[in-house]
Amino acid sequence: MRLPPLVYLLGAVSFLMDVASEMVYPLLPLFLASLGAGPGTIGLVEGVAEATASLFKVVGGRLSDRLGRRRPFLLLGYGLPALFRPLLALAQSPFHVLLYRFLDRTGKGLRTAPRDALIAESAPKEALGRAYGLHRSLDTLGATLGPFLAFLLLPLLGFRGVFWLSALPALLAFLLLFAVRETPRPLSPLPPLALGHLSPGYRRFLLVSGLFALALSSNAFLLLRLKELGLSQEEVALAYTLYNLLYALLAYPLGGLADRVGLRRMVATGFGLYALVYLGFAWARTAFWALGFLFLYALYSAAFEGASRAYLATLVPEEAKAGAIGLYHTVVGVLLLPASLLFGLLWQAFGAAAAFLTGAALALGALLLFLVDGTGRRAYPG
Repeated sequence: MRLPPLVYLLGAVSFLMDVASEMVYPLLPLFLASLGAGPGTIGLVEGVAEATASLFKVVGGRLSDRLGRRRPFLLLGYGLPALFRPLLALAQSPFHVLLYRFLDRTGKGLRTAPRDALIAESAPKEALGRAYGLHRSLDTLGATLGPFLAFLLLPLLGFRGVFWLSALPALLAFLLLFAVRETPRPLSPLPPLALGHLSPGYRRFLLVSGLFALALSSNAFLLLRLKELGLSQEEVALAYTLYNLLYALLAYPLGGLADRVGLRRMVATGFGLYALVYLGFAWARTAFWALGFLFLYALYSAAFEGASRAYLATLVPEEAKAGAIGLYHTVVGVLLLPASLLFGLLWQAFGAAAAFLTGAALALGALLLFLVDGTGRRAYPG
């Protein structure tokens, strides 16, 4: 079964925007330092940015459901990072960078839930895994190409030149959205977006995902562990590029596999793979073994990211689809901050093994909770 053209179009938009974003993101700490910012300021900028994205996801989804439209929120969400790129290229102080990151992440927050809802509404239910897998694949290919372009262009153009050039793929992504067509739904009052108004399956998955989110520490800790085990900075950067490439190549076929074996089964597999990867990073004593588990982490990412979004789409009500998806992303996003903070404190106090073992235990707890239904019986993960 062929996927609708809209799914490919939204994947192309995400590919271009991720190329633009990832040309910039790895350079921002260095650029902020060149403007006189210390570690505290850099942390503040990134903390505000990620918190903004998380909080606006439920806002964008809720407003999209209320208005019965997805496309305006995509235009606004992708347009803000594209149109305000000159603010970053012309920045003269850390405050200018903070303002850009706020607008950029506001755009990401506003577009995420309406975009995911539009994919769910356009793809056949039996092909949701492939649809989200294709989107994650193209998105991650952009995330792989962006840093590589920045690496090549930085010696030639400097920070500001790379920032100016990154506006091109961002603008192309924005322009592609004018090809998106949707059938507007009539304005209608929405029920309160309270857990009591949502299905038991959604509420349970939100609980499981909240527990799992506490295990989702920043990928930076995986890279730090690789360096601790003996890789150079250049080798760490290459390993992360290969991780992204492997993730991109596996996401689409694993999305198709999820449609065949069951979305729930693939989500459960993802929880298990994550726990195995973190156990491996706790156990590894050489960079060779850690690299093997990093590439297994790419398999987890490819299996889980698309399947979990597709599975979520089957649990949310039609009249509040984007709002419920946005609430999920907001809850998970907000919990990522304490997750990374807890991981860092455990590493600092007790060592890397203790931190990774805690993450593995939380992931296993989420898996067990996911495999048991609300009556206490084991649920078939199909």
